[in-house]
Amino acid sequence: MKTRTILFALACLAFFASCGDEEQVYPDIVTEFVDMKADGTGVARSILLDNGTRYGITNRIGDLKPKATYRVVCGFVSCDTLATIYQLEGVHLLHDSTEVATTDPIGVLSVWHAGRFVNMHLTPKTQGGDQYWGFTVDSITEHHAHVSLHHSQLADPTSYTKDVYASLPVDSIQGYSQGDTVSLTINTFKGFQTWTMKR
Repeated sequence: MKTRTILFALACLAFFASCGDEEQVYPDIVTEFVDMKADGTGVARSILLDNGTRYGITNRIGDLKPKATYRVVCGFVSCDTLATIYQLEGVHLLHDSTEVATTDPIGVLSVWHAGRFVNMHLTPKTQGGDQYWGFTVDSITEHHAHVSLHHSQLADPTSYTKDVYASLPVDSIQGYSQGDTVSLTINTFKGFQTWTMKR
């Protein structure tokens, strides 16, 4: 399934005070994969981390689809139950693409399991063209799902490396249950590699 990366650019102030500490000039920005929820007016109201922690948003992020949930990589500073957002970058939310499976090679910086997702920091080669993303179900054995990253380079030339983020919602894997193990195979520029993780 084709997904376009959504990139939000937020202006940062030159000086900050964090949680009442007036001597702190620069905030400690935390970067996490999160779900960002918009209200009925298209304004983001909260972020939900993969560990279940939820923060209300202090600064206005608008022009979103009303009541939509966005999967993003978020740079933020938290204080109690609130977070100030300084950076947002879209994440490819992967869907089952078994019927159109392609495994063109791609660079991989990291893969990890967190909450309901298997998250990936990928480095495809691109010239700014379209590429396709998803996952394929290879097999389901007893308490173990074997899946692969679906990546189609299409006609996009392999000119330069770009950072791309993706999340595979494990609940969307047919036959996968709480406590099961998932193995994700990716065709990398160094050959096929597999990451095995338990939910």
